[in-house]
Amino acid sequence: MKEPLKKGPPRKNSRKQYQKPKKQVKKNKHTDLVGLAIIILLGIIIYSNSFNCSFHFDDNIRIVNNASIRNLADVKAWWGYYPTRPVGMFTFALNYHFNQLHVQYYHFINLVIHLINACLVWWLTQLIFSTPVLNNHPIAGQKKIIAFFTALLFVSHPLATQSVTYIVQRLASMVAMFYLLSLALYVKARLTNKSKQFKYILFTGSLISAVLAMLTKENAFTLPLAIVLFEIFFLRTKKNSIYFKDYRVIILLVAFLSAIIIIPLTSSLSIFKPIRPSYWGNAYTITSLNYLFTQFSVIVKYIQLLFLPINQNVDYDFPVSNNFFEIRTLLCFLVLLSLIILAIFLFKKYRIISFGILWFFLTLSIESSFIPISDVIFEHRTYLPSFGFFLILSSAVFVLPGKKYQNIAIIVLVIITGANSVLTYARNKVWKNEITLWSDVISKTPNKTRPLYNLGVAYGNLGQWDKAITDYTKAIEIDPKFKSAYSNRGIAYGNLRQLDKAIADCSKAIEIDPEFTDAYSNRGVSYGNFGQWDKAISDYSKAIEIDPKYAVAYANRGVAYFNLGQLDKAIADCSKAIEIDPKYAKAYYNRGNVNKNLKQWNKAITDYSSAIEINPDYIDAYVNRGVAFRNLGQWEKAIADYSRAIGIDPNSTDAYSNRGNIYGNLGQWDKTIADYSRAIEIDPKNVMVYFNRGGAYCYLGQWDKAIADYSKAIEINPGFKDAYTNRDFAFRKLNNKNKR
Repeated sequence: MKEPLKKGPPRKNSRKQYQKPKKQVKKNKHTDLVGLAIIILLGIIIYSNSFNCSFHFDDNIRIVNNASIRNLADVKAWWGYYPTRPVGMFTFALNYHFNQLHVQYYHFINLVIHLINACLVWWLTQLIFSTPVLNNHPIAGQKKIIAFFTALLFVSHPLATQSVTYIVQRLASMVAMFYLLSLALYVKARLTNKSKQFKYILFTGSLISAVLAMLTKENAFTLPLAIVLFEIFFLRTKKNSIYFKDYRVIILLVAFLSAIIIIPLTSSLSIFKPIRPSYWGNAYTITSLNYLFTQFSVIVKYIQLLFLPINQNVDYDFPVSNNFFEIRTLLCFLVLLSLIILAIFLFKKYRIISFGILWFFLTLSIESSFIPISDVIFEHRTYLPSFGFFLILSSAVFVLPGKKYQNIAIIVLVIITGANSVLTYARNKVWKNEITLWSDVISKTPNKTRPLYNLGVAYGNLGQWDKAITDYTKAIEIDPKFKSAYSNRGIAYGNLRQLDKAIADCSKAIEIDPEFTDAYSNRGVSYGNFGQWDKAISDYSKAIEIDPKYAVAYANRGVAYFNLGQLDKAIADCSKAIEIDPKYAKAYYNRGNVNKNLKQWNKAITDYSSAIEINPDYIDAYVNRGVAFRNLGQWEKAIADYSRAIGIDPNSTDAYSNRGNIYGNLGQWDKTIADYSRAIEIDPKNVMVYFNRGGAYCYLGQWDKAIADYSKAIEINPGFKDAYTNRDFAFRKLNNKNKR
């Protein structure tokens, strides 16, 4: 008889780990998907009015007028344009390759990045509550709902609009995407119980994402410290000393060494040099010291905007602090110091709050410390740091009141999210166009020159020259040495045919800065409007001497040579402008005009077509290409071009007049007269259209109407001999008709 087996101590792996029932796992997955769907849907709704917001501010420099991004295959061009941020520039080159300058597609990419970031915030928050330190904490039971609301707050807060709706600040949202992804993959690798191979894949993904972050924007260099912060707060449970054989320690050391090597390679000590005053940024000299002092107040302002996002501004007129003991600076420093001390004291009991505070300061440190930047404050700098704030807010609302008030906590967070969503939607309306944006800024900072200048540019682009002059003048009153305001006011005066004032303003800009190429070019335009082409060429040549890559000056000098009949030089200059900037539509158009004058119709058509390909709404290029097609006898193509020009601008007299000419060549007199009549309706002083319509009436034998049109042409231009001749012919025909 066998003896019964005695019960011994259980073997190490004899107990099966608890596994959630399949139904529960499935339910959790469905809950997660619903939560993510709500986050994404909310983001789409509140940014739905951003897709047609125009390019703004630095968008014009980095995207609209940036020749470096216009050839995706030219890696050297877009990488070299901003060597420390090539990944971001690559995405702009990609956008341009597929979408040219159709702004809605740029906004689409920005929104996609923002939505990805919201999902990463959701994932990273859940990972935080799955770490060894918090996994068994009562708060871990609320991790899904906390993660959900943290992501909702992140996606809906109006402070993010500057990183989402302002296209060029894709750099801020994109670095956040790679930063959060790198961190999430690292934490996931540390927590996973799967094979070593899977861990290595996650670690590799984390490293790749970290490198991409560092090639997107410089604030990614805090990522190694963020990993250390995670290790200390959530992953390290023992108080033992550092064990150098631990692979985690090795990874951290590699990360630190990488940062130490990469930072000097991508930067130099010049980043600490003082920044001189400029209308484009700071009104005062910015040094490392006064920048640091000012940041104490700036960071407090950021915190206020996170709590209460009102009176947002794309261009704050923020006072620079030159003394640590200024009341404002000292008080703000004490507030920030108190927050850091609070984070230390809360480390054991309220680790999430402690982590959120330190995350905020860490991720803000590159742009808000002692490295001087011309603009002391910009809202997009809060994009990545805001995660710490939202994590604190959603966790505190749920945990501090206790389980009893959980429903109230949900209601509070829903109300906050709803209010933020309304504010974000409203804020996007401000970004609608340059007029709405800069008018909003001026209403909040009326004594800063840059907003006034930018509003002047916006009015100038719309041809509202009087309003542009008003804004440039206000900017000059604030800063009498504002060279760009003088130069641009000169352009405005030139367009109002006040040429003496135009030349005086450009000359004043040159007096302030003798190396100011735009002023020479603009004065050249004014001389050209006077017909003083030699002086115009002299100014364009001076601009080219200062900047041999100044495509605009070459294109404008080409126009001057054209007007002097020096057509070979005109073609050479236009071709040089195209060589410098292969996407310069006006240079192609100008060269097309020279070829048209030389009656080289096919070459002219090629140039006009290139201009249209770059700018599909280039009305003058359509009209002139139509002229070239007409001279080749390609009537249908000519009509198509004129019709396209009319579709773009229903008030284009040249398009109606020229299309009327074609219909006349085809014997379609009703259409001819209809087009001439529409041209006269738009421009009642257009002599040639009256003359041509008189000719059409002659073909139809309507002599009285022909006489009326020739008479009108003579009334407008009494020296128009052909109109007299044709009117006499019409009188004779009418008399002969009456005699019969």
